[in-house]
Amino acid sequence: MSLITQFDTPASIKDFDDDSDFYEKWHEFVKGLIAEETPGPNGGHFYNPAEVDVDIIGEKTISWMGFPRRVLLPNLRDNKWEAYRTADNANRKDRGHEQDEYFEWYVHKDDDAITRITFTTELHNYYEEMWKFDPDKVVEIYKDTLDKPVKKDDLMNGNGDYDILNRWNTTDGIMHFTQDINTLGAAIGLAEEMSMFPLDAANNYQANPAFATYTTSVDPRVDYDVHMLLRKKLYVSLQEPIGIYIFGWDNSGIAQPDGSPAPIEWWQPKRGSNGKVMRLEYSVPKALGFQVSDLTIGGHEIQYGAQLAEHITVGIVGSAGTQKGQEN
Repeated sequence: MSLITQFDTPASIKDFDDDSDFYEKWHEFVKGLIAEETPGPNGGHFYNPAEVDVDIIGEKTISWMGFPRRVLLPNLRDNKWEAYRTADNANRKDRGHEQDEYFEWYVHKDDDAITRITFTTELHNYYEEMWKFDPDKVVEIYKDTLDKPVKKDDLMNGNGDYDILNRWNTTDGIMHFTQDINTLGAAIGLAEEMSMFPLDAANNYQANPAFATYTTSVDPRVDYDVHMLLRKKLYVSLQEPIGIYIFGWDNSGIAQPDGSPAPIEWWQPKRGSNGKVMRLEYSVPKALGFQVSDLTIGGHEIQYGAQLAEHITVGIVGSAGTQKGQEN
């Protein structure tokens, strides 16, 4: 594999013309987040594929459930309905809110009836960088995606900078992450830091039992999987295009009011490309005359978006190999 000359946008999405200078600016932003090389104590390395040339020998999908594990621990383990309520009521204007698995959602309602649920893994970093380059393009994307009368003033703060916590991304809709930990830098750092732990361990538990005490699903999953590759003395990085993606949605157990299975087609990817989904919506066709909250999952009425979030798998893709000229 040759050195990456330009990091791609998440899901290789093209929000600008192919010859736009934005793509070079995004490349420089991503390149700046990854250390050139983070060597471990036993031969494994986390590396920057724009700086270190590596022969890739394998890829690994690292996935976890989008539903936030922290709302189940330690007090809500036996009260699933309260956990659903807590996750749905996350205040996305508070950047420490409960949706902290690199996965967030918004429940659309008509009075108390759930009409649609929107799930996202889009990075706020991407929108911030686009805003610096062309604020009008960000407004256009909001309008096209949300089908709402979004104005430029709605999306910026008093200094004219992009407002991550704008109304169309919090109280009145969702475009991307707001949780403080759900950032591209944090995702890269989570994988990168594993090279710092002892690599002579026989297994993941010996490497660092503390992994198992994390309250999220994502942290131990990424830590364990990346550390396993580093213990093999491999060069490890995230695969292009770097991003957080929705890998799957489980339709089992979802039923219509008459008891028949709900069609899988009611899940609709809205942003992404080449199988890398970053925005997913669930709704019932209007012509049928009923809403999402008229459906059931496992015989229970759908009262919360979290019930569907529990059916969604998200993750990243890593790659591993040996440095050019290195012998295993």
